[in-house]
Amino acid sequence: MLNPRELDVLNILWKSEQPMMATDIVNAGEGLTQSTVTAVLRKLLHAKLVEVAGVTHSGKVLSRTYRPTEASRDALLKNFSDTYTCFQDIISKSTLVSALLGANENASDTQKDITELKSMLKEYDQKYKKSK
Repeated sequence: MLNPRELDVLNILWKSEQPMMATDIVNAGEGLTQSTVTAVLRKLLHAKLVEVAGVTHSGKVLSRTYRPTEASRDALLKNFSDTYTCFQDIISKSTLVSALLGANENASDTQKDITELKSMLKEYDQKYKKSK
């Protein structure tokens, strides 16, 4: 499971349209220090959740730039899923989905999500009917 600082760094990288240097990540986050970000990036690199996108000049020194990998999306989903499992006796899946849909203020995005969910639910329904 990812720790809060790892989640912070991944969130910042996923929100960025461009690869970021460690100093950019520090400046984009609250309460992040250079040493923390460097340690987190090292761990995320080792786990293949981020990759070096390139090298750029930062003043007079060369600095690596980082971007998230697709594997990090899977890790974030697993982290979310593992966290949900702790609360599944309190919050039902339908309540969770309703809350997630309600969190989106863009009506066309919500409609797109609903269409995708209908398709997914139809597939799950057919899959579980066949397994009976």
